[in-house]
Amino acid sequence: MAEMKFCPNCGNPLAMLEKFGAVRATCANCGFIHFADPKVVAVVLIEHDDKLLLGKRSINPGMGYWSFPSGYVNRGEKVEEAALREVKEETNLDVRLTGLLGVYSDNDNPIILIVYRAEVSGDINQMQPQPEEVSELAFFSLTNLPELAFPFDHSIFNHWANRDRQIRLG
Repeated sequence: MAEMKFCPNCGNPLAMLEKFGAVRATCANCGFIHFADPKVVAVVLIEHDDKLLLGKRSINPGMGYWSFPSGYVNRGEKVEEAALREVKEETNLDVRLTGLLGVYSDNDNPIILIVYRAEVSGDINQMQPQPEEVSELAFFSLTNLPELAFPFDHSIFNHWANRDRQIRLG
């Protein structure tokens, strides 16, 4: 990601200074401080016959590898609505969120994952990969995993295996 070089308020060059416990782009002229916010990703575990749905990614990052239906939450968008939107965009499925599996983050990583469990609320036969994002869709068990796209994917599968400890919705 490109570093911010000029103040969005007054246009003066920014300097990297210690502010509020971290080095941040700061304007000496008007006092603007740039806080690099994290990106929130909604992830959805669609369960069917004790397996989870994965899509083979046709975009980067992770192109050619498998992962859960997921995507960035837009500014001002409710996380649950983003989760449902991403599932529809990638799989053409309508689902109902049934619980929160967990929230995942790591030091020095700007991504925060909010992972929901879901069940298909419509016809599972409507499932269809959307080629601009995923080339294939398939259900997998813990004992038959393909190559996964992201570091947290294995952790999510393992936490799902211990799913009795999840937070229920509604």
